[in-house]
Amino acid sequence: MKYKRQGQILKIIHEQNIKTHEQLIKELNKSGYNVTQATVSRDIKELGLIKAPVSDGGSIYTTSRDIPKELDRRINMITDTVKSVEYALNNVVVKTYPGMASAVAASVDAAMKDDFLGSIAGDDTLLIITKNEEKSAEIAEKLMKIFS
Repeated sequence: MKYKRQGQILKIIHEQNIKTHEQLIKELNKSGYNVTQATVSRDIKELGLIKAPVSDGGSIYTTSRDIPKELDRRINMITDTVKSVEYALNNVVVKTYPGMASAVAASVDAAMKDDFLGSIAGDDTLLIITKNEEKSAEIAEKLMKIFS
């Protein structure tokens, strides 16, 4: 039952712009699945669904594999905000113009989250922590290609 329900969730989010848990619950109920908010929250987490921004200013549920075009658009928007990318040991430091580090961090996290251990953004600096220096060099090189 769980897998059928989760399959239905994927079908719903591919066919409609679902913005809220409540909207998803309503659509599942229409499809014959009597679910609670807690069940839907668990399913969203297990399926790895994310909220992606849409042109109207809101955001919708989607799978990470559904966002490459959106990701490209976001990366293109922030490319001019990055001033430098450097690495040392297991750290990559991305310098941005003031106020832009969080936007850069969100895009980098979405595009490369499996490549590093974690990241943290301040006002004009993004710190990415990797497993080792080789991984730092690899990530820094990728970021330099993206942002240059």
